[in-house]
Amino acid sequence: MSHQEESGDQETGVLRRGLESLESFSQSMEQRVEMYALVLAAICLCVLFKILNVNNSPEKSIFYCANQKFLEEFLKRAPELAEPYIPTRFWGFSGHLQTIIQGVISRLHCPLVNGHRVSLKLTDGATVTYDLYHAIEEHPDQGDFTLCICPGIGNNSESVYIRRVVYNAQLNGYRVCVLNHIGTLATVPVTSPRIFMYGNTADYAAMIKDVVRRFPNTTMVCVGFSM
Repeated sequence: MSHQEESGDQETGVLRRGLESLESFSQSMEQRVEMYALVLAAICLCVLFKILNVNNSPEKSIFYCANQKFLEEFLKRAPELAEPYIPTRFWGFSGHLQTIIQGVISRLHCPLVNGHRVSLKLTDGATVTYDLYHAIEEHPDQGDFTLCICPGIGNNSESVYIRRVVYNAQLNGYRVCVLNHIGTLATVPVTSPRIFMYGNTADYAAMIKDVVRRFPNTTMVCVGFSM
């Protein structure tokens, strides 16, 4: 065998070993990528399960009330509240996901509701306003029902999610009143040295009293949001 043939065989052997090494490295990298992908998928699932709280089991609500007799009477009239709450599996367990979905829906559908604004002056000088909306359709029970809404902190009747609630309530035969938190409306001046706080229910109480004065025979349903 000539020197040239031997040199060619050596080069072929080196090339073959190089290709084998490259193939082995490629397989090793594919296995690592697959492993990293599985780890990443597992982490994403753990985070998703944590955010959605899908592994939470339904629990009974805990009630705190200074007047035990009032609480007993309240639960007697609404026994469903004492049962375990089972929310919608996909989004019902997570307030974060509810907020995200609400934000997406708000961009897709924002109903226009027409009402009139009522202004009240409290003893501390505060100007409290609420918006009043009349029912569009008749209530299924043929009665007079008023939905009294307290929006989430920093929100008011102009908030998109409140407008959707108002619109759907009107379609189902409810009159609706919505408290506007002090300091959240640019068109309503702040006339007191305070703004709204959940530790003081005077603003909401003033709205309720005024609604009762206007509609003494109505049945009131009080609803509060945290958004």
